[in-house]
Amino acid sequence: MTIVEVMYSQSTQKLIAQLKVSDPKIYYQSEGGAGIQVDSFVSKLAFIYEKIRTAIDYKEEHLIRKAAIFRILQRRLLIKISTEDLGLALIKELIRAGYLENNLIPQSKALEVDRLLERYLTLYNFSIVKKGTRAGNRLFKWLVEMCACEIEELLMPPLANRALAEFMYKVMRPGVNLGDKSLSDEEKDLQVYLAVHRALIKSDAAMIDLKLLKHFYPDWKTSAPKELMNLARKISNLKNRIEKFKKYPLAEKLTRLFKKYTFAFQILRDIILEDPAKAEEIFQDAEELAYQIQSTCDRVYKKTKIKLRRSIVRVLIYLFITKMLLALALEFPYDYYIAKEVMFLPLAINALFPVFLMFILGVFIRIPSRKNTERVVAVAKEMVYEGGLKEIKGGSFGAKAKRSAFALTVFYLLYLILFVFSFGVLIYILRSLQFNIFSLLIFLLFLSLVSFFGIKMRLKVRELMVIDKRENPLVFLINLFFLPFLKAGHWLSEKFSKINIFVFILDFIIEAPFKIFLEVIEEWIAFLREKKEEMYSKE
Repeated sequence: MTIVEVMYSQSTQKLIAQLKVSDPKIYYQSEGGAGIQVDSFVSKLAFIYEKIRTAIDYKEEHLIRKAAIFRILQRRLLIKISTEDLGLALIKELIRAGYLENNLIPQSKALEVDRLLERYLTLYNFSIVKKGTRAGNRLFKWLVEMCACEIEELLMPPLANRALAEFMYKVMRPGVNLGDKSLSDEEKDLQVYLAVHRALIKSDAAMIDLKLLKHFYPDWKTSAPKELMNLARKISNLKNRIEKFKKYPLAEKLTRLFKKYTFAFQILRDIILEDPAKAEEIFQDAEELAYQIQSTCDRVYKKTKIKLRRSIVRVLIYLFITKMLLALALEFPYDYYIAKEVMFLPLAINALFPVFLMFILGVFIRIPSRKNTERVVAVAKEMVYEGGLKEIKGGSFGAKAKRSAFALTVFYLLYLILFVFSFGVLIYILRSLQFNIFSLLIFLLFLSLVSFFGIKMRLKVRELMVIDKRENPLVFLINLFFLPFLKAGHWLSEKFSKINIFVFILDFIIEAPFKIFLEVIEEWIAFLREKKEEMYSKE
């Protein structure tokens, strides 16, 4: 069989070259220097605690490490622990918890973290916002969240993500037309760039804020202390400018457009990282590339199934510990002391229904078909060999149409009717099953939360879909009926994340003394080792 070599684009060539050196271990080998080490016994204790902590405070997998950095910074700053050597303490905590590899991060990074933290503290301390007020607290949290993002980028540079995002932007930008005349060409490019990061890397609000901070203030990394103080006085204006830019009306549509293509880009990344030495050879043979894409897609589909099962377990643990346990602990006393009658059927339904519903939602999630893989192959070949897509369906955007006040009133009225109908039907059914007010509220609470988390699971599979899927009319009607519960679940999830009493207890009552205890134990073990070495040196 003769191999026909095909020339791939310069963008693809650059992507392969960048991904070859994107492994953090390769990056740190070039950096040199002694690595930061922690004791293995202490690490096991910290790792177990961290697993419990992440189960209680549910986060997307790619955000867990950043959330841990934010949590450590917030705890140490709020309880007034000295910021001296905070960089080293932070890195050691992350290593103990399993977020960073032991003996990988050089000592020099601790000093860089300290300098970075000092920049953010300067912005906060010299801002004109009154400390201790609601506005002051919001500014503090905003800065610490961005600081956590930048520290993560510093310690574990996202080289692969950056290379892939740059590749996606170059491939797709020519096919996207923003007809909004209110934006300059530079602002249009920036909106497309941010949409790429939201879709491909799943950048959250803090990550986007950091990118905009660096864009609107290009001298961020090199500013002298005096310049930072000047920026601090205007930080509220800069924050408002960033918020306004993020609220661009077409931002969501752009992100949804790019999400249809992200899987194809991720497959190309996986092929290169699987065997960097053979990447050029694979990409020069169109048939071999097609075979590798098909094989990689099959592997990803299988991994997604396993991840879904793991996610379902994590969500159930999260809901049980933070919501169900608390609610059921209140429902029985309410029935016994206030309603004067324990209704076992509602108790049993409220205890078992969330688990059953999550199981059902997981069972009915379908992994993409072979037709989807064929479409991935076609899209990938266009990107690799032609340097772009022939056509991006839905890539032209005009200014967002403004609805009249009358139309908006009618639509919101219909939306309200849908809410009343969905909740009304369900409440009628539950009342016929002898649910009292309290048990009814608990059922609706769990239904909304589980439905919301279930949809998030389904979206993970939809991210693998490159083809447009036609929706069955019956499925559409079912989704329409459950829409009010999904919206309620989204709202409840956001509110509960802010008032999670278990998280508060862990962060400020248990975690702070526990982490100090671990540090003391580690120092004690190091002291004993020194004494042991001294004894051997004297013999």
